[in-house]
Amino acid sequence: MKSIPLFQVVNDASIENATLEVMRTGAIAGGPYVAQFEQGLSSLLDADHVVTVSDMTSAIYMILHMVGVRRGDEVLTTSFSCMASHAPIAAIGAHPVWVDVQKDSVFMSIESFEKSITKKTKLAIFYHVAGYPGPIREVAEICKKRGIVLLEDCNNALLAEVNGMQVGSFGDFSVFSFYPTRLLQTFEGAAVVCRKEEDAQYIRKIRRLGIDFSTFRNADGEIDPASDIRHAGWASSLSNLNAAVGCAQLSGVGEKLNLIRSNVACLSAYLESVEGVTVIPSYKHTSPSYWAMLLLVENRDMVLRYMKAHGVHVSSLHQANHVYSCFQQKECSYIPNSCDLQKKILAIPCGWWLSREDLDAVVRVLIAALKT
Repeated sequence: MKSIPLFQVVNDASIENATLEVMRTGAIAGGPYVAQFEQGLSSLLDADHVVTVSDMTSAIYMILHMVGVRRGDEVLTTSFSCMASHAPIAAIGAHPVWVDVQKDSVFMSIESFEKSITKKTKLAIFYHVAGYPGPIREVAEICKKRGIVLLEDCNNALLAEVNGMQVGSFGDFSVFSFYPTRLLQTFEGAAVVCRKEEDAQYIRKIRRLGIDFSTFRNADGEIDPASDIRHAGWASSLSNLNAAVGCAQLSGVGEKLNLIRSNVACLSAYLESVEGVTVIPSYKHTSPSYWAMLLLVENRDMVLRYMKAHGVHVSSLHQANHVYSCFQQKECSYIPNSCDLQKKILAIPCGWWLSREDLDAVVRVLIAALKT
């Protein structure tokens, strides 16, 4: 029985060649590919101030730290997300305030968002779930009016669009992940997009212990004691090796995304008349990048187990984070739609690596699962 994966790691000869080249030069930690990758991302994302870092969680922590989120502050966010996005909130001592989603969707509820704002609200994290952009324009307007810093979590939403503008264009900051299962992967890594040059410069320093590399070494190549470190940072740089892997994929990202969108269109047509399945539609005026295709099904756990047993890898995608004791807020009566979503959501494969026969098999096994 052929196995159909939900996610796939991008790997081809260009990636292997780039890896081998860097390994042979010995310039693994630092080197020219870091700047080259940042320039390529700047062009791809149509953004001026792009800084690469070691991983997305570190990226979010550094942003929280930079804008002054501290112990006791509140961060608005949706519970149905990845711990990679929310761990920094607890780590810095702030409190997440869980915003509900709209009924039978993954999109943040504007009504719930506005009701959740208090005097302690310092920042909001807006997650484009699985590459499905939500009402980011509306949230951005509210944040601007209320003086709330807005961070777009574009984790797996590379090249998704809202009204023709790329996600990551609406917040004060945005983060993108290059974890292996993403559309563009660098083994591990992330990027921070800043609106202001001074913020980008700050991230550049604190991603590497607070060092200003333009003055760090003297003419002899030794550490210059006159180069001050005003703000201690972390060892969170993206390596030259990771960046080289990213550079090798930049030109092919658009083609892969086109294949994904074509697959989603095909699956949507197949599933249109299938009873017991609701395809989560894209939000108005958006073009998702589809990390996976999202459905709502009754008896989700039974369907999930059946499909996995028959070779089609599916998932409930995330565990809503409010259940974790590190956040000290297990109560979910005020986010009923999020709790309902957790019970019914099913992510099915739609990736660029799938053939038409694979798509047929996904639908066939899903229909069989619904009949059991």
